[in-house]
Amino acid sequence: MREQYERAIQACGLEFRSDGLWESYIKWEQEGKRLSRVTALYDRLLSTPTFGYMKNFQSFQEFVSANPPQRILTVDDFLTMRAEVKVLLKSDETPGAPPTDDVPPGEEPAAHEIPPTDEETRVIREKIMSSRRKMHKANANAVAARRTYEEGIKRPYFHVKPLERCQLKNWKEYLDFEIEQKDQDRIIILFERCLIACALYDEFWLRFVRYLESLTGDNAEKIRDVYSRACTVHHPKKPNLHLQWATFEEGQGNFDKAAEILENIDTVMPNLLQVAYRRINLERRRGDLDKSCVLYESYITNSKNRTIANNIAVKYARFLCKCKNDIDKAVKVLLKATEKDKDNPRLYLQLIDLGLQRNPVDTQEVVGYMDLFIEREHADLEQRVLFAQRKVEFLEDFSADIKQVLKAHEQFQKCIKQAKERKKSKNEDNKVDSSPPKKGKTSDTSSVPPPPTASSQSSYQYSSSASGPYQSQQQFQSGQYGSQSGYQQSYQQYPPPSDPNYANYQNWQYSQSGPQAYGPYNQWSSYNYY
Repeated sequence: MREQYERAIQACGLEFRSDGLWESYIKWEQEGKRLSRVTALYDRLLSTPTFGYMKNFQSFQEFVSANPPQRILTVDDFLTMRAEVKVLLKSDETPGAPPTDDVPPGEEPAAHEIPPTDEETRVIREKIMSSRRKMHKANANAVAARRTYEEGIKRPYFHVKPLERCQLKNWKEYLDFEIEQKDQDRIIILFERCLIACALYDEFWLRFVRYLESLTGDNAEKIRDVYSRACTVHHPKKPNLHLQWATFEEGQGNFDKAAEILENIDTVMPNLLQVAYRRINLERRRGDLDKSCVLYESYITNSKNRTIANNIAVKYARFLCKCKNDIDKAVKVLLKATEKDKDNPRLYLQLIDLGLQRNPVDTQEVVGYMDLFIEREHADLEQRVLFAQRKVEFLEDFSADIKQVLKAHEQFQKCIKQAKERKKSKNEDNKVDSSPPKKGKTSDTSSVPPPPTASSQSSYQYSSSASGPYQSQQQFQSGQYGSQSGYQQSYQQYPPPSDPNYANYQNWQYSQSGPQAYGPYNQWSSYNYY
């Protein structure tokens, strides 16, 4: 029975309203006449901040007054305290009547069996209460510090209805306070209480995990238990919790469990891009590259969003190139993607990048990928200008035929001309739409812009707003031509037609191969669906 009580005290004896449990335990020990154990229980209770701390102290006073000290204290404690009292009262070493000759030698009563005098009993009881008053005072301060938070808890039980904002704030502040006190047992008990009322709020589960991780020692099983309860009971459809759990299991070297967690959330919440990437990269990290390929192909095939499918295809191509050293298959993956999205410049930039990875570089292959996009009539014209300039840059560096370079210059100038005409036509249309109705001869003509000069035409800059959606995507390319920062905002000054040797590539930067060329994936900012 005592073992069950101890289990109960360990589980919830530190809760603020656990007085009933303590009282039941004390009553059971009293009924068995185990008064020294009752005193030990009161010592634990009087140092525990509970709602009925005053009542508990009064109950202990009555207990001390109703029972003799030698029964409520252990033998060692009683003898120590009695010796101190005897010195204080200057009593004889052996109080009470001296033994008579009728008592046989060796049968004298033990010291703790000799009852103390009334004066000794009074002083011993006072000393017992004196030490407990100090405990009670410290406990009263602890109760006062927590009472505000406890009174702010209006719903300590679980309910499907959301908690009020003030309730959530109260729990957060209560946890902050308890963590500052650095009492590990009380902190864990408070977290468990909090997770009853706040079970539907994953932030509290994650905070509990973070706290357990900050502790010294091996707490893997405790952390695993928290994740298990959160993900399998309360939050079976919360991807963030499952991803955190999978990360923890992988960090523990449990790859199979991590894969199982990710597969489960992928089944319950399909089409989540973050889960797809985590599953793929988990297999890559544990060396199963074939499984990664299967997952890549499955997600590309089943993707309902063309943009997301292209993103996965680009990652798959880079994976094949860098991890499996299979550039030919990577090219096939991207060419297949261009069949479904023929005007997407990012796919062609990746093809160019793959061509540049070969050693030696196949000039015709790279130029062919550039021409595929430049010759697309429905592709964005400003992007075609960029690709034409990339082509000039590339041929200036690698081509052995000057005629091919000059032909690329001509193609570049043609694209520029088309872009200017498109821009001019668009400006005229906008001007007609926004022009005010005609007024009399006195209308102000100062607002009419002067005709463009030859110099202003040669330095005309085009906005690349049409290429905006691809600016952030281009940072993923390694070794791409034309990653000049100026072209992400506007075209650089176009070369005069009379200068056939114009290259202007000395200001360009070649992106280097490696992780730094790909930029951040930003795949954790929100849940993307494919």
